[in-house]
Amino acid sequence: MPLTAARPSLLQVLRLHALLAGLVAAYLAISYTISSWHQVPVAGDAAADIFMGFLIDVPMMIFFVLLWRLLRLTYVQRDPNRFATLAAEVRGFVTDRSRIWGGLVAVVLMTGMMIAFGQMKNLIPVLNPYSWDEAFMHLDKMLHFGVHPYQIAHAVFGSHYAITFFTGLYNIWMFLMFFVLFGACFTLPDNPVRMQFLIAFLLTWAIGGNLLATIFSSAGPVYFAQLGLGDTYAGLMQRLQDHASTGSLTVINIQNLLWDMHTGPKQLNGISAFPSMHVASSVLMAIFLGRLSPLLGRFAWVFAVGIMIGSVLLAWHYAVDGYAGALIALASWYAAGWLVRLTKGHRLQQVSRTAPQA
Repeated sequence: MPLTAARPSLLQVLRLHALLAGLVAAYLAISYTISSWHQVPVAGDAAADIFMGFLIDVPMMIFFVLLWRLLRLTYVQRDPNRFATLAAEVRGFVTDRSRIWGGLVAVVLMTGMMIAFGQMKNLIPVLNPYSWDEAFMHLDKMLHFGVHPYQIAHAVFGSHYAITFFTGLYNIWMFLMFFVLFGACFTLPDNPVRMQFLIAFLLTWAIGGNLLATIFSSAGPVYFAQLGLGDTYAGLMQRLQDHASTGSLTVINIQNLLWDMHTGPKQLNGISAFPSMHVASSVLMAIFLGRLSPLLGRFAWVFAVGIMIGSVLLAWHYAVDGYAGALIALASWYAAGWLVRLTKGHRLQQVSRTAPQA
C-alpha cells in the first residue's frame, strides 16, 4: 500500500519527527552544557512553568477553534445540520490516531525547545552583559534620517487610544503564538509545511533569541537610563507613564517587573532587545498561515506590522531590532524548507520500511 494511501502509524510518525527531535536534543544539550560551564543551575521550576502555561491555554484554544468552525458552518457554508457536522468533525479529529500521535510528539518536542530557549536566555547577561544599546540607538537615528524612530511612531500613533490598542496587541501576542504553534503541532504529521514551520520556529528562537541576542546583547530603550546611558528616551518613557496614569492598558508594570526580576537575588532574565522575537515570531506566523489560507495570512501580516510598530511605540525595542527579527524569521523559514527537502528522501525511506504492505 502506498504511504499516501493510509495515515502514518505511530512508528512512522516518530520517524517523521526524527529531524525535529535531533535538533531539539542538540539544543537542549547545548543549553545544559553552557549552563554547567557557567555554574548556572538549570531552572527546573521555570521549565515546569513553561509547560503548564502552555497547557493552561489549550482549552481556550480549542474553544476558539470550535467557535470559528461553528460560525463558518453557520454563515459561510450555511449548513442546516451545522451542529451534527461539527460533532462529526470533532469525532474524526479525535479518532485520527496519526494526527493525535503527531500532535503529542510535536508538543513534547516544542516544549523541550522552549525550555532550552528559556535557559539560554537567562544566560545572556552572564555570557555578555548588555553592551550594544548605544550602538543600536545611533544606528536607529542614522537609518531614519537623524530622527529617533519612536518620535515617528508617536507622531503617527501617539494618541491615547492608539497606545492602548498597540498595548493590547502586545498582550495577546503570546497567546496567539501558542495558538498557532499548537495548531501546527496537530496538523497532519506528514504535511511538509507543518514540519517546515516547526523547524523554522526552533531556528528563529535558537539563532535569533539566543545566539544573536547574546552576541548583540542589549536591553532596549525602556532600560536605557537604568543602564547608565543617559536620558535619550526620557521623553518616550514619560509619555508611557502619562498614559499609564489614566488607568488604561499599560506596559509600564510589566517593564518594571522585568527589571526587578533581572536585578533581584535570583536574577531571572526576561530582558533582551536585539533581535525582536515578538516581530520575528509574528512574521514567521504570517508566512506559515499564509501558506494555509490567504485570508489568515493577511490578518497575520497586519498583526505582524502592528507588533513591529508597537515594539517601538512602547519602548520595548529599537527599530533595528524589529527589522532584524523579520529577516531572521524569513531566513529561518527558507533554511527549514531546505532542511526538510534535504532529508525528505531519507525520511520517506525510513517511513516506508514500517509502512503496511498491500
